[in-house]
Amino acid sequence: MSAIQSLDLLTQGAGYGVLIGVGAAFALFIVVATRLTSKHLGEDAQSTEMFMVANRSVGVGLTASCVYSSWTWATELLWCVTMVYLYGVQSAFWYGAGLAVQICIMSVLGIEAKKKIPTSHTCLEIVQLRYGKIAHLLYMFLCLVNNLVSASSMILGAAGAISAMCDNLHIVASTLLIPFGVLLYTAVGGLKSTFLTDYVHSLILLIILCYICTAAVTSEHIGGIGGLYDKLVEKAAAGEIKYIEGNYKGSYITGKSQGAIFFGLIHSIGDTGLTVMDSSFWQKSFSANIKASVPGYLIAGALIYANVWALGMVIGLGNVVLEDNQIFPTYPNKMSTFEVNSGFGLIYTVKALLGTKALGALLLVLYLSVTSTVSAQLISVSSIISFDIYRTYFKPNASNKQLITVSHLGVVFFGLFSAGFSIMLHYVGVDMTWFGYFYSMLNTPGVIPMILLVVWKDQSKAAFIISPILGIIGGLAVWTGSAYALYGSVTIKTTGEQLPCLYGGLTALFLPGVATVLISLIKPANYDWNNMRDQSNLIFVKNDDDSDTQPASTNDLVTEKGQNADVKEESKLTSSEIESVDVNEDNLIKKYRYLSYSATIIVLLVTWVIWPLPLYRDYIWSKAFFTGNVVVGFIWLYLALVMIGLYPLYDGRHSLKRVFNGVLGKN
Repeated sequence: MSAIQSLDLLTQGAGYGVLIGVGAAFALFIVVATRLTSKHLGEDAQSTEMFMVANRSVGVGLTASCVYSSWTWATELLWCVTMVYLYGVQSAFWYGAGLAVQICIMSVLGIEAKKKIPTSHTCLEIVQLRYGKIAHLLYMFLCLVNNLVSASSMILGAAGAISAMCDNLHIVASTLLIPFGVLLYTAVGGLKSTFLTDYVHSLILLIILCYICTAAVTSEHIGGIGGLYDKLVEKAAAGEIKYIEGNYKGSYITGKSQGAIFFGLIHSIGDTGLTVMDSSFWQKSFSANIKASVPGYLIAGALIYANVWALGMVIGLGNVVLEDNQIFPTYPNKMSTFEVNSGFGLIYTVKALLGTKALGALLLVLYLSVTSTVSAQLISVSSIISFDIYRTYFKPNASNKQLITVSHLGVVFFGLFSAGFSIMLHYVGVDMTWFGYFYSMLNTPGVIPMILLVVWKDQSKAAFIISPILGIIGGLAVWTGSAYALYGSVTIKTTGEQLPCLYGGLTALFLPGVATVLISLIKPANYDWNNMRDQSNLIFVKNDDDSDTQPASTNDLVTEKGQNADVKEESKLTSSEIESVDVNEDNLIKKYRYLSYSATIIVLLVTWVIWPLPLYRDYIWSKAFFTGNVVVGFIWLYLALVMIGLYPLYDGRHSLKRVFNGVLGKN
């Protein structure tokens, strides 16, 4: 990292201030918020239903902001700029395409789970009820590997970037301090804390992204959208920027980019694994009330392009035109391969265009985005440790208090373990891009069998168990074999090339899908979904007074009317009234199932066929077309600020009013 030692960026004090100070501030915020909601909204963070699934009552606005934040990764912001720098403007689009479909898939899985097993806390509980112990242990391993891959990849990218930004703050200190504040507020508030902090994260992040993108494109060194286009054309004509192999005429401003579409495929495969095999994403769906789950996910899925589209185009292409300018931090040198692959192009371009203060804002954005991911992973792993390990195999009659204690220990353990694993990756020479290309071989083999777990009654137990094992073996074999066949050796460099990772990822994802279908067709299971629903009472948690802990349906920050359910009134419901409620709920689920399936198909067709493929032709974008593309990216960004940053406040206005009135003594 000697190439960045003399750069005039931020001080180490700034880094420590964010890593320690902001983390502690969020922990304090959660402590205060938890006490206020407990006192004025009747929420108990020491209840397992609240700690694990937020009482299954989160509304549309908070669900959308939480899902949006969960798909806002530190590597996402760094990597989209890197890929535009390497492969051109279309890389920003393909990055978003690898996020939107996956969110829609989770809306399908979430509503299916609400219909078939409404009391679940983790996806692994569903595995256990349908397929038993062996399948449960296998998929527990796969999910934990995915959690480790997800957390460590984000920590690796963010810690490297923060270290580079802050006068080479020691990488070990950066890596260990990232989980510090997250450990505090997650242990205190559980999943609800991640919803609240994710909302604040999203609001701050979107405000800063709007500022960075707008200020950058209007700066004197860029000269507006038209100025950016003119500089790209002039430098390309003068041979001052590289010719991109696989792009039409080697241009940065063309939709025909082989490298960009390869990246999009690799990224989308890996993200599908990060999503479906991550129990925290299932938990967020379990946490939403029925009216909020699908709409919240679809709002986030529609808006997720805001993170990468404008940022990738403006900062990524700004990186290209400014790299040989004396205002660029590495001038007169070009960025090294390590700096490019670690995502430092975002840091250097923001510093060049907007100065040190903007770089401080970017530091905050990176910290918030990585802690959002780590927080979700901590809750996911702690839930697996408490419910799927401790309660299942060690103490089946564990009380609420015991489960919460184990969950807290799980949060601390995984936070420290993932940080240590990230340090190991750094010291063996793994960078953000290599790891991002690689992990699909590990986290995708269980994806299709896991989807079929809740949507296909004929999937057999043998198919569910055998198929991911075949996927892991096949994916790793194709990955290393392709690297050797194409480049003559198996090294960090050759295994980090696009084609071996693409071939390996495709094998790891689709081989298990083919295998599970073929094996199941030999002897279809014909599973009765009512069995799963009937067994759902097995996963209720006993309170310390031995009464069943039932999930609430309306006691939350953003319920439709912001009012708590009255237990006494509920007890007066007649059997016919209860039956009427159940019928209405079933009808609502049917409606949202149709919506989620339709949205997933439409988003897949639009983002992977209808929109991008007509652009994959021999055409360098005109100035007008380029301008329109960037403008739409900005519209998406500002719309996300309104819907993700402001709408949850409106949606939760009644509960917020109750809390404020309570604080003022008016309740």
